[in-house]
Amino acid sequence: MIANENARGADVGRLPRFLLVGPPRTGTTWLHGVLYHRACLPERTKETHFFDMFYHKGLDWYRAYFRHSSDEAMIGEVTPTYFSLPQMRERIARDLPGCKIICTLRDPVARAWSWYRVLHREGRIRAGFEDEIINGVEPQLREANRYAFHLSAWRERFGAANVGVFFYDDLVADPQRFADSLLGFLGLPRVVITPEVAAHLMRNEANSDCRIPALAYRAWRLRIRLKSIRADGAVERLERLGLWRFCFGGGGRFAPLDFEIETRLRRFFMPEVEALEDLLGRDLRAWKLPSPERAASIAARL
Repeated sequence: MIANENARGADVGRLPRFLLVGPPRTGTTWLHGVLYHRACLPERTKETHFFDMFYHKGLDWYRAYFRHSSDEAMIGEVTPTYFSLPQMRERIARDLPGCKIICTLRDPVARAWSWYRVLHREGRIRAGFEDEIINGVEPQLREANRYAFHLSAWRERFGAANVGVFFYDDLVADPQRFADSLLGFLGLPRVVITPEVAAHLMRNEANSDCRIPALAYRAWRLRIRLKSIRADGAVERLERLGLWRFCFGGGGRFAPLDFEIETRLRRFFMPEVEALEDLLGRDLRAWKLPSPERAASIAARL
């Protein structure tokens, strides 16, 4: 039924022509800020989670996020949890034919460690980092690091020319060039990354834990419930009132990632990194090094 609704010509222009599918913790918040200046994004929210959490709501529920878009605007969305879920590819291909896909990739250990801290402060996981990677069920920790596997699947489903691949390392090294490259892929005008613009392009690392895991988890469930009824205004108001900050904060700062754990996980993800090197023809040796060595390697290249 959803695919049939999308076939109506009058509706196609009110649906996304591009999706930034992630995975999480790869600079997607920064890119949302860049795209906000040049594209029509969902109203009052960064991530709709339509294709993974709320698909049962139907396409009209999704379309309402773009109801005020102009005929000339390029419509798009940033939801980084779509990357590693095969069912998302099929849904998107069926409902948004011809959609351009953006994948943003980051050192897999650093990305997973960053996402782990988000999940931990939201009370959604409590085991240690390495245990969650090896034995956990959260797909955005281990499964989302199978970059070559999932990227190949996106290319096969949408065509290689319609799948843009961008690297977090490039964002860190040269934000202007990174933004130019991504906007060029979409055919959108350039955004000059002035200091004023850069100040509003947030990089939101989770550096501190929650004080009460059970409270944090209930707050996360409440936020999802509000999104399910499209009460994004209520989510914003609770943000301004400090509820999310109170529930997800107040704990101690996360300790640095243990060097031995990092070394083991770099070995664990080595085959995936090498598969991506073969797929893209890009040297990713820096992703194979422990943090101090990796920092020195990147500094030498820059």
